[in-house]
Amino acid sequence: MRYFLIALTFLTRIPLSYKKSIYQQEDFQKSIYFFPIIGLLIGGILWGSYYLFDMIFPQLITAALLLFIYVVLTGGLHLDGLIDTVDGLYGGMTPERRLEIMKDTNPGAFGVLGAVLILVLKYSIYAQIDQGMLLFLVAAPVLGRQSMVWVQVFYPYARKEGLGKLFSVYHNYTLFGVTTGITLVISFCLAQIAGIFIFLLTAVFCFLMASQIARLLGGLTGDTYGAVCELSEIFALLAAFIII
Repeated sequence: MRYFLIALTFLTRIPLSYKKSIYQQEDFQKSIYFFPIIGLLIGGILWGSYYLFDMIFPQLITAALLLFIYVVLTGGLHLDGLIDTVDGLYGGMTPERRLEIMKDTNPGAFGVLGAVLILVLKYSIYAQIDQGMLLFLVAAPVLGRQSMVWVQVFYPYARKEGLGKLFSVYHNYTLFGVTTGITLVISFCLAQIAGIFIFLLTAVFCFLMASQIARLLGGLTGDTYGAVCELSEIFALLAAFIII
């Protein structure tokens, strides 16, 4: 249970009472097994919120409220990582300079622009969701959190220290197999063959994106994990529109 609670605490802002100091790095690493489950929880909350708001408000207002709930629920954690990642990638010319920029707590122009574009895109997607797309609203957060697992397993950590280092599971292929299997089952249960197609497309997109980021930074960081999560989730939703 404690592994689930660690994952829930770091991936959401659902209020929990725990003491970080009592956990070891192994506990944080094992919590990654629950990342797809946390994604399913987030997707379920969005699904329920859609049904509630859709009975009261027009579609555009429902979309805005869904986006608000998503940001509040995640605390903007992954969005913050996206901002820092975009700032670093576009603001530096060397891996060292890019990593230095990403450590700056003040967002730059590139990062803010990237966040605005992502939020507008996600709002546009939510505004077009209907009853036939609701299951993909649940599946997308699962795939986003699974993408974080994939990149943590297959790409080294670029810094000697950092919050993301607590979750360092480089070359942990057992973790890769278990979580991938869980996500594959969830995708199939939610959307059958279409879910499998979106799963595969999102995986390809995730690895192509992560490889490019790792080439520019010499590895990945906690910020890039967040960026991968946000972008993979949006890609999964866009892929669902194309397939459906």
